[in-house]
Amino acid sequence: MFGIDDLLKNLQVEQLDTLLFRGQTLKLPLPQVYGGQVLAQALNAASRTVDPQRHPHSLHAYFLRRGDQDRPIIYDVDPIRDGGSFSTRRVVAIQNGKAIFNCAVSFQTVEPGLEHQIDLPIEVPPPEDLEGDNELVGRLFPNTGLQKVLAIIPDGVVDLRSVNPRNPIDPTIEKPQRGFWLKFNGELANDPALHRTLLTYISDWGLMETGLYPHPIGFLSKGLQAASLDHAMWFHIDFRVDDWIYYHMDSPCSAHARGFNRGSFYTRGGQLIASSAQEGLMRMRAS
Repeated sequence: MFGIDDLLKNLQVEQLDTLLFRGQTLKLPLPQVYGGQVLAQALNAASRTVDPQRHPHSLHAYFLRRGDQDRPIIYDVDPIRDGGSFSTRRVVAIQNGKAIFNCAVSFQTVEPGLEHQIDLPIEVPPPEDLEGDNELVGRLFPNTGLQKVLAIIPDGVVDLRSVNPRNPIDPTIEKPQRGFWLKFNGELANDPALHRTLLTYISDWGLMETGLYPHPIGFLSKGLQAASLDHAMWFHIDFRVDDWIYYHMDSPCSAHARGFNRGSFYTRGGQLIASSAQEGLMRMRAS
């Protein structure tokens, strides 16, 4: 598996021309490219075409086709607008001559303004009181193939500690709400763009699963066809992902084989630093 240095190198996509970039895939035990990688690489490509004094504040993306882990991904950036304080970029990710993903990213020059936030609505235990997700999988399913399926992102990249994990073999009906602490490993540069890129990478992790919590269904359940359809990010203030961050997620609704999920990222001190939203396919097929 790979470590944090491999991930940092991977997310810094290769520049082929002024607005054209190429990314490779760090393989995970998935049938397709991990969506968080495509989101983060697209954000990296877009950011490198904008004045560094302008930081990304929102990203809106659609997953169009399943990505192939064995082929590079081309990122074509369209510099739609550069205004007095905002810049907008459109990015299309391409494999085999077809778009697999597209997104729009908006950047803003940092400026003061009115401030408020909604606080974290639940009591969350500190990360020191929780078992690491990969450690939990290893303890519950020792010497089984499930370790490779469930412990997907290596500990050497990011430490993940879930507050209310479900048994993936026998999922019970729960409230549509979950969360986990996260902290990236290694000594990371003091670069806001880097920390936004890494948060974007992990933002796709577990978000869609929240829509399964009200049902006795999990990703390993027979007959489930699941896939991310779209994804949005909003960055509110600067932060560091090598400090503990709590990712709180809920799912207000699911209907017509789609589940809608929301996420909020909080610092250990309770500051709301970023938000996410995603709709995912949750189709049950006859097994």
